[in-house]
Amino acid sequence: MTAGSAFALLCAALIGVVHVHHAPSHDTEAPFEDVLAGARAAGLDFVVLTEHMDDAAESGPLPASEHAGLHAEGGQRPVLVLVGVEIGTRDGHLLALDVPRIPVRGGTSGREAIAAIHALRGFAVVPHPFSHGGWHDWDADFDGLEVHNNSEAFRSLGAKLPFAVLGSLVDREAALRGMLRRPAQALERWEQLLVKRRVIGFSGADAHQNVSLLGVQLDPYAAMFGAVQTVCPDTPREERALWSALREGRCFIRYGIHSRVSASRLEVSFPSGRREIWIHGGRDVVEIHQPARREAPAIRGAP
Repeated sequence: MTAGSAFALLCAALIGVVHVHHAPSHDTEAPFEDVLAGARAAGLDFVVLTEHMDDAAESGPLPASEHAGLHAEGGQRPVLVLVGVEIGTRDGHLLALDVPRIPVRGGTSGREAIAAIHALRGFAVVPHPFSHGGWHDWDADFDGLEVHNNSEAFRSLGAKLPFAVLGSLVDREAALRGMLRRPAQALERWEQLLVKRRVIGFSGADAHQNVSLLGVQLDPYAAMFGAVQTVCPDTPREERALWSALREGRCFIRYGIHSRVSASRLEVSFPSGRREIWIHGGRDVVEIHQPARREAPAIRGAP
């Protein structure tokens, strides 16, 4: 590798998604090959798998851990796969990230699960905080919060969701633009948390590829992965470097579905120091950025 190519590798931005499910999870039959194909079609560099676990399992390997690593078969676009796990607790779900094995059985309190994740030097992220039962212990010591979650965004439409689904049969991208509005409730909660302590904001793809109508796949991985991404600047395509970028808040959220729209941009700063880029007067958001690191110390337990 030449000095120039090494510099380009170190300065590249990795684009990917966090919170992806496939066949090991109970709620999808999609194979891992579809995840890789969808990631390549969406131009991703990485995917973080977070399969649901058997609540009876107290330890053992992470579900789908066999897929961890760099996949570049047949000269295709290389995709780095990281593996975590989604845990059900009495206080809601948690993503256990950067852990070497299952940290705790399901059904414990949220605080017990977080302590077990930290004991393994991992970090705990609250997914879909206002749906799928929501999250109940806001004083717990979690490290991150999904300020966007695709599934939560869809569910928030309520009675309008069936019409949006029908619209996706005609124009999927237009339908997704209408469904993926700025997540005001989650962003407001994040702002409240940031007044007290450092919490990293995450985007959850929560992709399953498990919804079809009239023989048409309504939630193909490629479309879900292309809608909202996590962008990690100046990060080499290497497992340890990517985990560090994610847990230290060096990545930002980009709404690919809105970045392709021709509209005036407005950058908005918040008291916590985080920033958003709005279009359509704030109805839609193009980017969500973490507070500057000088205003927020590193996550506890980070290696």
